[in-house]
Amino acid sequence: MKTALASLFLAATSAAAQLPQHHDVSSLTPYTSHQKVSGVIRVYGNNYIPTLMKQWEEGFQNFQPNVTFTTNLPGTEAAMAGITTGIADISFIGREGYRSEINGFKGRWGYLPLGIEISSGSFGTPHKTFSLEVFVNKDNPLPGLTMEQAQEVFGNNPTIKTWGDLGVTGPMATHTIHVYGYQFDTGMAGYFNRVVLHDKGTWNPSLKDFDNGHDAKGEVINAGNYILKALADDPDGIAFANLQYTNDKIRALGLADDHDRHHHGHADRAHHDRGDEHEHFVEATPETIWDRTYPIHRFTTLYINRKPGTAVDPKVREFVAYILSREGMQAVADDGAYTPINESVAVAQRKKIE
Repeated sequence: MKTALASLFLAATSAAAQLPQHHDVSSLTPYTSHQKVSGVIRVYGNNYIPTLMKQWEEGFQNFQPNVTFTTNLPGTEAAMAGITTGIADISFIGREGYRSEINGFKGRWGYLPLGIEISSGSFGTPHKTFSLEVFVNKDNPLPGLTMEQAQEVFGNNPTIKTWGDLGVTGPMATHTIHVYGYQFDTGMAGYFNRVVLHDKGTWNPSLKDFDNGHDAKGEVINAGNYILKALADDPDGIAFANLQYTNDKIRALGLADDHDRHHHGHADRAHHDRGDEHEHFVEATPETIWDRTYPIHRFTTLYINRKPGTAVDPKVREFVAYILSREGMQAVADDGAYTPINESVAVAQRKKIE
């Protein structure tokens, strides 16, 4: 893997405009308490949600006034330590849980922690678990990619090496595909590996990866700036980053979930490989992140210590149920950073605490 130095692109801006989120949560089920509960709930974790956490806690207390909270938000990286060491009832992580964090808990307790998805990642908010899009140069005629094709382009030993392998015709067909992305040990690359590369952790060896930089004031410049600036200068490039770092020389590709394509009867392998049936490519928008039809959407998580075969602490169960309710997701929408979950996701998460 070839690491491209961020210092080569110091002209990139550190300021990225927040993109709009989905706000309508009227389709979600309102909170209804299963029982009155009391006691102290110890909350630990994500330092980017103090306002949201206050809204959740105060909103819950409107229904359950005998519950109080102790809230300590040292950061996502420290979050799992809360339930692993027993100093917290709930650990809030501003992303997906890492395998090392989950295994650390299992090593202490002998079973896995219970993870609950509590928001989708943002459409494009700095530091808020934003979705990942695949980009090409604006003059590239490729209509979109299937997830299988993305795996073959970005993964190790790629079977798709030229633009002609993706169905592009003309002079560009023989050009080698140049691959760009985040440094492989970042959260962005970690999730791309999980969803696109099926958690194999083996990347295209020619991928040029970028890490974050800093401006003159010491503020972080997200590597997405550098990735997409490099792509703008390379007609043969393809990259993954987020739309908040885009520029007028590139464009985002729609993506097709392979299972969805097979469900619709697209069994013709030649058409599947070429990506001809582009009407099924889904573009990243606030709505497709909300309904999760866009496949690289990301999410945030809370974890609790629930031994298999035992019930969740009632006060914790009620609070989690509140977060997953219409009222809880309205707080997410009002906060404006993350994307609320939809009712389908909420139903699946509620079942975990029954």
